[in-house]
Amino acid sequence: MLETILSNYLYYPSILAFLFGVLIGAKYRYKIKNIFGYLILAIVIAYFLKEFPYYDLLPLSFSYLSAVIGIIIGNRLFGGKMP
Repeated sequence: MLETILSNYLYYPSILAFLFGVLIGAKYRYKIKNIFGYLILAIVIAYFLKEFPYYDLLPLSFSYLSAVIGIIIGNRLFGGKMP
């Protein structure tokens, strides 16, 4: 039981990064147009940042990737206007 509780605590930085990304995306003035390009670039950058030592599932920085996804979602839901 202790292992499941500790494994859930490892996802808090990624959840906080996502929520912070939503806040930043909501404050951005213009709509993000090329979402697919940003996601591909974010995956490449997250791959080179490497994973946190305790995450063995994927070889990429899940916190960075969740922050970028949060920025895109926050921008689309609450964010900017088309120029």
